[in-house]
Amino acid sequence: GRQQRVFRMANLIPDLPASLKPIKDYLVKAIQMDKIDPVVAHYCRVYACETGLQIRDKSDKSTIEFLMPLLDRLEKEKQSMGPIEDPKMQIELMALKIFTKADNQYYACKADVNTVKGFRASATLMEVCKIWGDLAPDIAEKYKYAKVKAAEIFKAVQEGRVAMPPEQGTGQGEGIPEGEEESDDDMPPPP
Repeated sequence: GRQQRVFRMANLIPDLPASLKPIKDYLVKAIQMDKIDPVVAHYCRVYACETGLQIRDKSDKSTIEFLMPLLDRLEKEKQSMGPIEDPKMQIELMALKIFTKADNQYYACKADVNTVKGFRASATLMEVCKIWGDLAPDIAEKYKYAKVKAAEIFKAVQEGRVAMPPEQGTGQGEGIPEGEEESDDDMPPPP
């Protein structure tokens, strides 16, 4: 079951040239999103193609042989979809929906491989939003958080332990030394 799915995903793009390996996640995400949200899928391909054109090994003609059909597909998709209202917002909303689900699993102390996949998927989609320039500060923060949490949870799963979120309300991780309470004594009275 699971191993067959992983194998199928790994072979969704069997002819990907070595210099284009960094765009694989975006192409896989596009395939996964095709039936769920064609706009998101399309822009995953756009980002993969733009990135691929920048990073490709120009001495390897297989890279352009791989990218040309992708460019043709993008053109056909664009024509068939017609005008798209605020595609960046659509992608951000999908990314945030996936992010929230993964973060809720993490804070419920139920983080597992699916949580890792959720954080990675949300980070991939947030990165696709770079098509339109720098990420908004809140999205950039969630992007970094998703990457870090995916790595932490993956490591915990590999070690056979549950990734535990920080305790809420204890002050830990909030700049208050352990064992000390916040005090209003040092605060000046309000004006």
